[in-house]
Amino acid sequence: MQHRFRRGLFLLGLSLSLVACRIGAPGNPAASDVAFEDDFSDPLSGQWQLEGDQLGQTAIVDGRLLLAVNTPATVQYVTLENQVFSDFIVEVDATQVGGSAGSSYGLLLRMAAPGQFYRFEITGNGEYVVERHDGPANWVRLTDDWQSSDAILRGTDVTNHLRVIAAGGTFSFYVNDTLLAQIADNTYAAGAIALDAGTFNQSELQVAFDNLVINIP
Repeated sequence: MQHRFRRGLFLLGLSLSLVACRIGAPGNPAASDVAFEDDFSDPLSGQWQLEGDQLGQTAIVDGRLLLAVNTPATVQYVTLENQVFSDFIVEVDATQVGGSAGSSYGLLLRMAAPGQFYRFEITGNGEYVVERHDGPANWVRLTDDWQSSDAILRGTDVTNHLRVIAAGGTFSFYVNDTLLAQIADNTYAAGAIALDAGTFNQSELQVAFDNLVINIP
């Protein structure tokens, strides 16, 4: 079963079991406990649900986790298996290596159940958005639509460093160490973490992720 959804319609679920979380306050990631990290040097680590078909693929290639989307209006995502987080600091390097700069990529957070999660997304055009998904066709925009930021490096083959701090009902969203938004929302207290990449009217998108670290404050 592929981990994918169409823009505006969530199609697939996921399975969660092992709890790996601790309540705390946000702080310096260097002073936190590392709950999980992956530089994707081992393509057989088994931590990620790697899959693929004619619409999209996820694979570990040359030391990076690569998400490819071959069709318009489609989001491909890959979930860190069997781990649930409540309060955390997650960081990852993301590089769009192919496709239109108008496509998007980022993080799915606190995936509590199929179709229930927060989403932090940026584009190669320098825009970002934070959304909450509450089930099929039920999206809640937590920022004032898509916002533009000079902190986001534009184009392809450039790397943006994403960071999210989740502490209770407060979320802080960073790109390249610049705070883009801080949002309060108590809908989902815990869930899985996933990486995603999605198209709008375009296709043939490729995004590579590297140096993922999840700290528990």
